[in-house]
Amino acid sequence: MTQTAPTRNFHKELFNYSGGYLTYGNDMNDRVFIARFKYWKTHKTWITFLCKNFTVAEYLEAAEATSPLKAMMDKGYQDKQTRHAAEQMRIWKEMKARGEAV
Repeated sequence: MTQTAPTRNFHKELFNYSGGYLTYGNDMNDRVFIARFKYWKTHKTWITFLCKNFTVAEYLEAAEATSPLKAMMDKGYQDKQTRHAAEQMRIWKEMKARGEAV
C-alpha cells in the first residue's frame, strides 16, 4: 500500500499516538501509519530517532520494503533491551580482560 507523505522532514508536533498506533500528519486525510507499539512508552524514542535520522518519504519507503522495526534498525536504532544487553556484554568483556570474570 503506497502512502503519500505529508511533509519532507518529520516534525514532532505532527505525530499522533492512539491505541498503540503511531501515525504522522496534519489530519485524517494525510495521516500515514508509522508503527504499532505493544508498550506505550516506546513510541517517544521512535519519534526522536525518526526526526533526527529520516525524512518522511525515506522512512515510508524503507518501512514498506521491510518493516518499521527493520527500517529503524538499519539506521542504527536500538531498543531498550538491545542497549541493555550490549552494555552488559561490554561490562562482561571488560571484567574478563581484567581477569575478574570466569
